Amino acid sequence: MSGDGPGTTEPTRSDRADVAARIADRLHLVVLVVALVPVATAIARRSGRRWIPIGDNALIELRARDVFSLDHFPLLGTWSSASLSAGKDLNHPGPLLFDLLAIPVRLFGGATGVALGVGLVNAAAIIGTVLVASRVGGRTAALAAAAVAAALAFTLGSAMLTDPWNPHVSVLPALFTLVCTWAVAGGDLAVLPWLFVGCSLCLQTHLGYAYLVPALVITALAGAAAVYRRRWRVDVTTRATDVPRLRRTGMISLLVLLVLWAQPLMEQLFGEGQGNLARIATSTGGDEPTIGVANAVRIAGGVLAVPPWWSRGSFVDAVPYTPYSADGVTLDPVGLRSTGVALLGLVVLAGLLGVAAWWSGRRRDRASTVVAVVAGVAVVLALGSLTIMPIGPLGLTPHQMRWLWSIGAFCVFALVVAGVRALDQYGTLRVGGVFGAIAVVVSLANVPAHVQPAGPDTFPESIPVARAISDQVREFRTGDRVVLDASNLRYLEPYSAVVMAAMQQADVDLRVTDEGLVRQLGNARRAVGDEPLTVYLLEGRAALEVPAGSERIAFTSPLDQASIEALVQGERTMIDEIAAFGIVLTPEGERLAAEGAFGLSASEIVDASFDPAAFVTNGFAAELVAAGAVQLDPSVAELFTSTSALRRQVGTTTVAVLIRPS
Repeated sequence: MSGDGPGTTEPTRSDRADVAARIADRLHLVVLVVALVPVATAIARRSGRRWIPIGDNALIELRARDVFSLDHFPLLGTWSSASLSAGKDLNHPGPLLFDLLAIPVRLFGGATGVALGVGLVNAAAIIGTVLVASRVGGRTAALAAAAVAAALAFTLGSAMLTDPWNPHVSVLPALFTLVCTWAVAGGDLAVLPWLFVGCSLCLQTHLGYAYLVPALVITALAGAAAVYRRRWRVDVTTRATDVPRLRRTGMISLLVLLVLWAQPLMEQLFGEGQGNLARIATSTGGDEPTIGVANAVRIAGGVLAVPPWWSRGSFVDAVPYTPYSADGVTLDPVGLRSTGVALLGLVVLAGLLGVAAWWSGRRRDRASTVVAVVAGVAVVLALGSLTIMPIGPLGLTPHQMRWLWSIGAFCVFALVVAGVRALDQYGTLRVGGVFGAIAVVVSLANVPAHVQPAGPDTFPESIPVARAISDQVREFRTGDRVVLDASNLRYLEPYSAVVMAAMQQADVDLRVTDEGLVRQLGNARRAVGDEPLTVYLLEGRAALEVPAGSERIAFTSPLDQASIEALVQGERTMIDEIAAFGIVLTPEGERLAAEGAFGLSASEIVDASFDPAAFVTNGFAAELVAAGAVQLDPSVAELFTSTSALRRQVGTTTVAVLIRPS
């Protein structure tokens, strides 16, 4: 006995351990709360009128609202660009994302509801990742999971934490799925229903998981089977207690799986024509080339094994968009790691995971052994998936393989877990505190706004335009059916989906003719040909004037009405002047044309001016005037200059929505 007074004793080792455990529990909670701060701030930043879903994001909003519609209840996910390779229209397998967003969208409206719903999905993925890691690997593994999840959220950037685009919204859930795979493969079958939740969300949301998700489920179940087989061989009496529990877990998991896949199964069994699941299963990718082994190694190595790994910068640069070469078959991605460097990195990564598994096995640490093995399997699956993945007619696009970033984060987590559990001898609080601090620092660094230049939100200048268009279209009312004319829409334009979502909110019975849009919006919105009204969009200069027989129901432009009138009148004068006198290029214009600055030679520019109306209204004349490429008579120089300056302000942020009789 020792101390300052009677009855006092020095704290025992057990007492100190209890205190450390209580502190670790509080640290665990604090770190988890801080890890969710970037999600909360991202939701707040995009609530109200600060943001609006555009492009594919607006289609996701529309379909989330359809969940409460009997006529348009979604059974499938969005139309997939894999259709272009398959030679048939395919949808992403299921509408689980729509189901998850439905209540927030219903309660809080499109923009706020989508941001809140996606934020909650990502928050749930972070919480689930930490809790499952805690369940399998203890407090320090949970803090390591919080640090890795926070780092992956930092890679996405704060804005993407509320981005509903399907390649992006599944990145954090994919990390949760990998952690669940670890748990189940280690014999914790109570996590199996949650593995099915994560797998279902990823696979239903994006076809890019078509190879990865089933293989992860097989890996998890094979690992669990090996654990129980070994357990029963060592102690046969445990089988009597394990079997009823396993049967119960299996029934619950099967029920979860059936509920999650009820909508796609309904479409497959009772839909018109060949069901979507059958379409996917029988799709071969057509004649499109695949990524192949060499490029698969370069891509996987660049994200998983070579600096800057799966960091924020790599999200845009690691897999550069690469169209086909001139032959239309080959492609040479510029910016990918060389095959040698990428292969070396993958070999080193495989070696580290192998050493971690061997070392953990020698210490009889099953959790650390299994997490290293699962990470190694995930790397192999990534290489295999990339190798056989069709490139598609658009070329190499990074959105097809965003799961690579999740696998990269999980590989780091696996190596950390092996080290953390080995270092537990130095104290749970001390080791866990390091990872808790990392999680806090990275999370707070992710609070400032950051928009990754990827996906529909790549063009932030479209957001206020879309908001203005949406507000005006939602005021439109008609009892007639309206068909969308999509024939003049440019590829990847962001506004037509906004118009469709706004018309849905205005209770307009909108129909579509394009088969891809029918697959997007459901067969109940297929046009039958007798719709009385047609809605269409115009962008740029064409949007400034209303064609005869049409009514403009929405319009926005950076120019005010006075400037628009000045532009139209000025262009008429320019057309008349060019028709009467033609154009003459300045020496600077001759030089620029020779360098290819305008895409036409000097003689071709002169030839183009023989159609002065097109020459002026398509903006080419304004481009030449702004470059000082045209000799201007002093009497019209000021008008040409001011009119050209106005014309150069008219681009894709000038948009009109019009209605005409069909």
